[in-house]
Amino acid sequence: MRSIRVATSILLLALPALSRAKAWQGITPGASTAEDVQSRFGEPTTKTKRGGKLVLAYLGDQALPGTKQAQFYTAEDGTVAEITVFLATQLEKEAIEGTYGKSPEKTFTDSFLPVWIYRSQGVTVYFGKDAYVEAITFGPGAGAKGAARPAADAAPAKPAAKGEAKAP
Repeated sequence: MRSIRVATSILLLALPALSRAKAWQGITPGASTAEDVQSRFGEPTTKTKRGGKLVLAYLGDQALPGTKQAQFYTAEDGTVAEITVFLATQLEKEAIEGTYGKSPEKTFTDSFLPVWIYRSQGVTVYFGKDAYVEAITFGPGAGAKGAARPAADAAPAKPAAKGEAKAP
């Protein structure tokens, strides 16, 4: 009986760690702020308000290494709520499985393109028509404060043109 209580206590202590968001380039959704983003990457190409969130977008000449574009969505309190990254290189499903695991929740967009959701890590992977990764979204992990079900019914918008940030 005592060992069951000890095991339960250990599991309960570990749960918050399991539900933390996955950081990207040192920025963690739910913990990092817009100031952290700008101090790490410099002034963004664009700053736009979308649905009550400030979006900091880095694209074009300011695209972060390995990306066509990176968008940081901040909550009203200034913390980063979500990060959407449009990759510059082709990434296959096997690479995603090697990084995040082989048992994602699988669904599709309205256009019937595959979406893999790693809910506990707060990671959603969107695949294009060519079966390569088109975009990855990093948000709060399941159980984290402010965690919400990823909206997989629509794929993230194509990378925005310079001067315009689009919401996923």
